[in-house]
Amino acid sequence: MALKLLTGTFRFIHLALVAFAKLLLPAMVVLIFSNVFMRYALNSGIPWSEEVSLVIVVWFTFISLALGVKHRLHISLCLLPERISPRADFVLAKLTDTVTLFLGFIMIRYGWILVRFTSRSILPATEMPASVMYFPLVLSGILVFYEGFMNLLGLDKGDTDTDEKLSGERCSSDA
Repeated sequence: MALKLLTGTFRFIHLALVAFAKLLLPAMVVLIFSNVFMRYALNSGIPWSEEVSLVIVVWFTFISLALGVKHRLHISLCLLPERISPRADFVLAKLTDTVTLFLGFIMIRYGWILVRFTSRSILPATEMPASVMYFPLVLSGILVFYEGFMNLLGLDKGDTDTDEKLSGERCSSDA
């Protein structure tokens, strides 16, 4: 029961972040386009657009990183499975999951230190706390840690349908 609650919570967080990323990308494109248009056509710009665009890029990057870890989309070598025993391949897969788990831990630990440190300063143009730029490191670290943990233990995350929908393997009319 607790595992089902945990997987459901992380599935919700993941879907919410994907929906948020779907809003961030067009917002950034519109913001940058508007600023460029205003600078060259109207000879004035949006003073905070570069800063907000940078924050959006950081958020989008770390959300994408978590999505890439979830779907195992990062660079990997597939040369060894053909040349090594299934047991050695299993051990290497678990080593990969352990490194992923450790990376998630490092992102959480040092990301939180960075967020706490930068919460005392503000971004100059928007006057938002500077920690808003670094918080996605912690959030992404939590998701990376979760994925590494679940993969390492071989636990079912119960999100096959969600993964198929997000990857485009299943048409939305089939859902």
